[in-house]
Amino acid sequence: MIKLLARIGRGTTVAIISLIASLISIAVTALAVAGLNLAGFDLNWQVAMILAAGVPLVVAPLLSWYLIGLLLHIHRIEEEMRSIASHDSLTGLLSRHAFFDRAGNYVSLARRDQSAFAVLIADLDHFKSINDRYGHPAGDAVLRLFADVVNSVARRSDIIGRLGGEEFAMLLPSTGEAEALEFSTRLHAAIGKAVLKHQDDIIEYTASIGVAASQPEAGDGIDGLLAQADRALYEAKRGGRNRTAVYREDDSRAAAS
Repeated sequence: MIKLLARIGRGTTVAIISLIASLISIAVTALAVAGLNLAGFDLNWQVAMILAAGVPLVVAPLLSWYLIGLLLHIHRIEEEMRSIASHDSLTGLLSRHAFFDRAGNYVSLARRDQSAFAVLIADLDHFKSINDRYGHPAGDAVLRLFADVVNSVARRSDIIGRLGGEEFAMLLPSTGEAEALEFSTRLHAAIGKAVLKHQDDIIEYTASIGVAASQPEAGDGIDGLLAQADRALYEAKRGGRNRTAVYREDDSRAAAS
């Protein structure tokens, strides 16, 4: 109900409440006047109807404006609290818990619909050295920049979260292995262009990415797919970093690309 009020708006809601109150007042007053006149009272219909319509139009807006404003304020606070609970405060991406929750729900639907999708894990290379050399504020700026870069490449339907530290996870709906690798290529290119100027320093960074593509007939949950992507990420790191590796189930290892 509060969400509906928020969509309608405070002013429109107050106007609707006032109109309804006036109509109810007119109906009740009409019945009362009719009953009293039948009982022998000689009440003036015109005066009664004016009062019945006018009083609610004066009182209802004053009361409803305050009450609706209070309800909308509470609604905004609840929305802010939900956003804080589900989003990482530094990058604005989904928190670890929220990512697992949304990704898990999507995986369940994808299994039911026999839909393919891909899971990626990205880890910023040598991130500790950035913190050590430029300081933690610069490291935080790099994390925020990376989040902006991912959002610029991703679709609105993609589920993106920060797992912790410099590690991020992405679920790409309706995406096969080839499309996931294309996404990874665009992401690498965007990272290369997103240079961070921090004070008098120019900070460049790279990322290693692991990809696990799910097939419609497979039965792995989000935990299993992230484990596969993590194995691919390890291969990308071992292969020289700043690259992508894809998990291949046929040979139980990740193939770097």
